[in-house]
Amino acid sequence: MGNDGGSIPKRIELVKEKKKEVRPDQNAMKIATWFYCALSKKLLQDPVVACALGKLYNKDAIIEYLLNKNAYGDGDIICSHISNLKDVKPLKLAANPAFKETTGASIAHFDQGMVSRFVCPITLKEMNGKLKFVYLNTCGCVFSEQGLKEVPSSTCIQCGKPFKQDDIITLNPSPAEQEKLKIALEERKTKAKEKKKKNKTITKQDSSEDMIAESSSSTAPNKKRKRENNNEEDSKQSSSKKPLVKSEVNVTTNSGIGGNSVAAVVNQKVQEHLVNTSAKTKQSKAIQSIYSKKKDDTVTESYLVRGTFNRYA
Repeated sequence: MGNDGGSIPKRIELVKEKKKEVRPDQNAMKIATWFYCALSKKLLQDPVVACALGKLYNKDAIIEYLLNKNAYGDGDIICSHISNLKDVKPLKLAANPAFKETTGASIAHFDQGMVSRFVCPITLKEMNGKLKFVYLNTCGCVFSEQGLKEVPSSTCIQCGKPFKQDDIITLNPSPAEQEKLKIALEERKTKAKEKKKKNKTITKQDSSEDMIAESSSSTAPNKKRKRENNNEEDSKQSSSKKPLVKSEVNVTTNSGIGGNSVAAVVNQKVQEHLVNTSAKTKQSKAIQSIYSKKKDDTVTESYLVRGTFNRYA
């Protein structure tokens, strides 16, 4: 019943303490980030890609997400910064010769039996989360940070492509490093948007200038044609206004030896032709007498008998 001296309360019952924060198992976190896809939660298999924040994905899962944003429940939270395949980089990973498909990825035996599929090509250390790994954003080759420092170079040791210090991105970084990568990613996006706007304005100006040039070039030949047409019309009008010139036989046009004799023959034939035509067109005296007027003609008949036969005349 209580308060009868038969039960002794414990300190936990009398004093309320703050609940301890539940911390996730670090081994489980390492396996989840280094052995499994961050989106589909399946084992990493070639081809593997990485985003600008250093997370690892299976390429098939990213394609499914881009085709259907609801394919995975937490896709909007994990891949909100991925809008196309250009936002991820295909990784060139060195295969681990000690890996076997039968080797299971057991969370309970992480320190004992976990074997990674991939290793560093320089140090041959496994990519299992115990060491820090990076990839080059220029070519996608993956190395351990320790191995990359051991062989300092401005070109990739595996493929030979040049890179800068800014091109080295950490895989599965700490939360603090991930925040820095987010800020850098946002700055890149803003710069890319500004460049696109500038390019659009430049292209618009160029297109407008091209249109003006084309219009001017198209109007120039039209103006020339109009001028030519006007000149032709003026020449036609001037030629129509000129008086007609009678065709004459030009004797002086014949050049060379014997030109004068030929001209003389032609002139003689022309004169003969004119004489013949004038002779044919001559009227007889009877016809000329009908149409000729006499000064001493007197009218003796009246208008009634004029032009008729009169036996008394």
